[in-house]
Order: sequence, then C-alpha cells, then structure tokens
Amino acid sequence: MGLLRHTRYVSCFTLLFLLLLGLSSSSIKSMPTSTVLPVSLQKASSAGLTIITFNIHHGEGLDGKVNLERIAELLGQEHADVIALQEVDRFRLRSGFVDQAKALAELLGMQMRFAPSLTYPIGQYGNAILSRYPIENSSYELLPGAKETRSLLTAQLQVGSEHIQVATTHLGLSEEDRNVQLARISELLADTEVPLVLTGDFNMELDAFKDKMDNMQLSDIPLSQTMKATFTDGKRIDYVFTNRTYFGSAQAIPTIYSDHSPVITLIPLGSRVRV
Repeated sequence: MGLLRHTRYVSCFTLLFLLLLGLSSSSIKSMPTSTVLPVSLQKASSAGLTIITFNIHHGEGLDGKVNLERIAELLGQEHADVIALQEVDRFRLRSGFVDQAKALAELLGMQMRFAPSLTYPIGQYGNAILSRYPIENSSYELLPGAKETRSLLTAQLQVGSEHIQVATTHLGLSEEDRNVQLARISELLADTEVPLVLTGDFNMELDAFKDKMDNMQLSDIPLSQTMKATFTDGKRIDYVFTNRTYFGSAQAIPTIYSDHSPVITLIPLGSRVRV
C-alpha cells in the first residue's frame, strides 16, 4: 500500500483527536518544531540556492486528478533546495484527508513548515515551505482582507555559513484585499537584515504592484523568454522576489499537475543587498 493511500484511511477517531488538538487560526504564531526528516548542516552549493514556488491547487491537476506522487516526482527532478507551496490541504476530504505538506516533504526528503490560512471543522488550507537545509525558526501571520483569509509564512534557513529568510504567500482575489495584504507584508519584512526571498501566488501581473515591491527593496526575478505565463489564463501571477542584487532569470515549468506552473530560479549566495 502506497504512502498516500495508507494516509487516506484516516479513522474517525484520528479526526476527532485532531479536532481536540485545537487547530487554531490566531494571527501571528511561532511555528512548532515539525521536522519530517532530520537534515544535518550541509555545505551550500557554490552555485547558489535553487528555489521553486508552486501553487499546487491542493494536488489537483488539469485532468481533475488529485495526485501528490506525480507532483513530488516533478519537483524532485529539479533538485531544488527550497520549495514554497501555496493552496496546500491538510486533512481535508477533497484531497483524501492527507497532510499534503508533510507527505510531499517525506517523498522529497525535506524539512517542512506549514501555515494555515483557513481552518475548517476538519482540516486546514494554506502555504508551506520545504527545505533541504536546517530551518532555524519560522512563523506565520494571517493577513488582513475582507474576503477569504490569506497568510504569510516565513522561515529562516541555515545555508552553509549564511542565514537566509524565505517567505511565501497567496494574496487575495480582490485588488482591495491585495493592497492591504501587501502593506502588511511590507511591515512584517521591513526589518529583515539577512538575504530575503519572497515567493508566492500574488494573483496579479507585475505592473499592478511593482512600485510596492520597489518600496520594499525587493527585485522581481523575471521569467525567461521561453514561457512567460504561470497560470492557465495566460498571465504571470507567480513570482520570486529578492533583496539581493541579482541579474539572472526564473523559468516556468509547464505541467498539467496544477492550474499553475512551478517557477524555479537559482539565487547566488553572498550577493549584495539591493540598494
């Protein structure tokens, strides 16, 4: 029996136990230790840090199938150091009561942190960060907005001798919500003194918020000319930003495993802070 098939057979007693644990949705939180596989301090690649951001659409592909194994296979082929995920289910009926972030972390041999944006009577839905490097600390905050609740998850990684902060988010569907959410993200990340990478599904094209990212001293890592869209409507709404001086590019990976394409980039370590 496969890992995910076994996980789907969650008993009612297990679900009741999870409810008793009090899956909360309070605002800012320090994340508990949730390492899936212990990862010793590794020597950072001389090339840099490979990062993927991917809205996995709770594992459901364009063919209507929910399949985490094929997502793990796709991500594993890229040998990323850090994977930021959005639209991740945790113990929800539609995805077979699987803790998707934990399952993907186990399949890929990575550490994991999860941040709920929405908490239901049974299950949660939110963002996750997977890392091959030690996660020193992490936290999340629910973002303001009039419609569906969104969150920002941050994790500080130890990459060789450097400390890297990675953050991921999934902004709201309305312009009003996105504006207040970006303003709050700007406040939360304002005092970051280490290299910072902000990733996620921003639900808008860059022209709509480039000035806000400039004010945050964050530079977009542009997509290569090969594929300029990250969503099925032909628009680019998934991004990687950094406060490092970087002149490279990112690449969107075509797939039917979600309604979004993963975006991958390589960020050199030791690069200068943007000024």
